[in-house]
Amino acid sequence: MADISIAFCRQLAQARRVKGLTQSALAEAVGCKQSALSMLEAGHTAKVSQETVEKIAALLDVPLEKTAAMTHAPTASPATASTHAYCPHADCFSNVPYVVNGELHFWPRPRTGGLATATHCAVCGELLERRCPHCGAAVTTTGACCPTCGGARVANTLPPETDYESWAAQRRRDIAEWRSLIL
Repeated sequence: MADISIAFCRQLAQARRVKGLTQSALAEAVGCKQSALSMLEAGHTAKVSQETVEKIAALLDVPLEKTAAMTHAPTASPATASTHAYCPHADCFSNVPYVVNGELHFWPRPRTGGLATATHCAVCGELLERRCPHCGAAVTTTGACCPTCGGARVANTLPPETDYESWAAQRRRDIAEWRSLIL
């Protein structure tokens, strides 16, 4: 378990976005799971070792000190053949939570058509994923899970003691209220 602040977790997430890396690409580069990286960026450090945090910081050119300033130039994100994309951030209002057999899943709002070339989520600013974080298959359909490997597209980053049913119901109400404000 890494011993780092939430501010540093957010700094790593920002540096990743500035570098143009998706969570899946960075996780693969440092040898961890995308879901662990998602949890780290959300401030939950229990699933990531200090060694992995050091690899991430080194790859992103972020000093391990909490007050370090980032000095990165944006780079282009890799091209992909997929015409679909989704936001991989569980806290984004574009991902609708629901519970099946006691497991929390997220139905990502797909980005298709005119938004197919977008690189960032219009709701939260996260880099959009165009490949499965588990098997790397191109996202060609909508849905919560990859049709190739069955893996969840959006990782559950909530603590395991969370009452998923209550949380998902409240979150859906919050999403509905948010959507009513922007329409």
